[in-house]
Amino acid sequence: MADSNGHFPLAHESDDLIPLPDAHRQGLTAVAVLAAISIVSSTAVLVYLTVKLIRWHIKTSREARRQALRCSSVDLSLGLAERYFSRSNDDSSQHGRGPPVPSRTTEKVYPNQFLVLLYNLLLADIHQSGAFLLNAVWVGRNGIEVRKATCFAQGWLVSTGDLASSCFITAIAVHTYMAVVWHYKPPQWALYVAIVGLWVFDYLMAALGLVTTNNGREFGGFYVRAAAWCWVNVKYDTHRLVLHYLFIFISLAVTSVLYLLIFLSLRKRRRQESPDLQLPSNSTNITGHHHQNANSTSSSTSTTTTHTSTTNKTRNTTTTTTNPSPTNRNNTIARANSGGHHNAFLLYPVIYVICTAPLALGRIATMAGAQVPISYFCTAGALITSNGWLDVLLWGVTRHSLLFGGDIGSQESGLDTFAFMRTPPERRYGNIVWVEGSAGPQSRRGAWIWDKKREKEEKEGMAGLDG
Repeated sequence: MADSNGHFPLAHESDDLIPLPDAHRQGLTAVAVLAAISIVSSTAVLVYLTVKLIRWHIKTSREARRQALRCSSVDLSLGLAERYFSRSNDDSSQHGRGPPVPSRTTEKVYPNQFLVLLYNLLLADIHQSGAFLLNAVWVGRNGIEVRKATCFAQGWLVSTGDLASSCFITAIAVHTYMAVVWHYKPPQWALYVAIVGLWVFDYLMAALGLVTTNNGREFGGFYVRAAAWCWVNVKYDTHRLVLHYLFIFISLAVTSVLYLLIFLSLRKRRRQESPDLQLPSNSTNITGHHHQNANSTSSSTSTTTTHTSTTNKTRNTTTTTTNPSPTNRNNTIARANSGGHHNAFLLYPVIYVICTAPLALGRIATMAGAQVPISYFCTAGALITSNGWLDVLLWGVTRHSLLFGGDIGSQESGLDTFAFMRTPPERRYGNIVWVEGSAGPQSRRGAWIWDKKREKEEKEGMAGLDG
């Protein structure tokens, strides 16, 4: 018979649990403590990023207005060569019948895409850790009360937090894969559409369970006690799988595969290009006098020593350059590392799988009819609620240049943003240039050529003013 709220009686395993067994209480205490650490650390970094984003937005807005005022009040076109300015869109300028018009359009600056994704991951972690922090309520009451608002809130936050965290961890993996392997950065609008889509999807999956079951009316409620804490009623195993764990397992697989592909791609790239980057054991010195000249050049290392004899003076210039090929900055950083730093990319999926998989597998085992002890669920809960503080620690250490760096508008998202990829421990390669030389009669040759070029351009500008 239904109760006053129209719900049918609950099964014993889903009903109130008062009082809590000692082992159950201790397990929930440990989960609540780790959840508190996660929510404090995630909230602290989220507030830090929020303040940083607000200040950056105010600063860029002021700079844009200041730039617009400078462009509107100063005419820089008089007397200078037309190549310095972009043409106007009207026909007269296109055919050269009008004066050149300075370009007044400035490219809009957006916040770094990784920071935007991390910001949303922290929001998801707060959902997740908030759900497990509610276990402190059960410990304080020495019992789990199903028909309280706390039980519904915990079930809802577990559903939205677990799925949202998995979605944004996968989103960061996809973004990292595109940046590192494809060297591609998606448009900013595409990033925002994806983020909104993930949040809509997350809340939609949670809402569908309530709507399709009429809040679990047939079996006494949708969010009830599920072993160690409140979640989806065990009677709705299909909803658990289709609306929740199916996507978490997909996320686990996709994230693991993407980071494995990043690792394999970097290792393959290193093996292909490392022969060209081996430094010689001894410095290569090739000497040329005024009757001979020689160079030793490679794509990544060049050493040139030149002795030029003049009257009573000798100019000795030694230039040693160790610089990877500049075809692509990401390739440069990748080739700069001949050690095992690429293995660190496997750390991301390993931590995610260790924290998330145990609880998911425990629920699947329960759905299959296995008797999973409460201690297992408490251990799995402690792991999954650690996602918050581990995300803060992991991303704060490995990509601190983006998270705590000064330029929030930096668009770098490739290998050079990973702390373990920036500089090899032995500094075998890098952008290091030594130039040594004494001032000689020819030392001003380059400066003299530059002065003549600049003098010629100034004359052209004055001629334009006189005309």
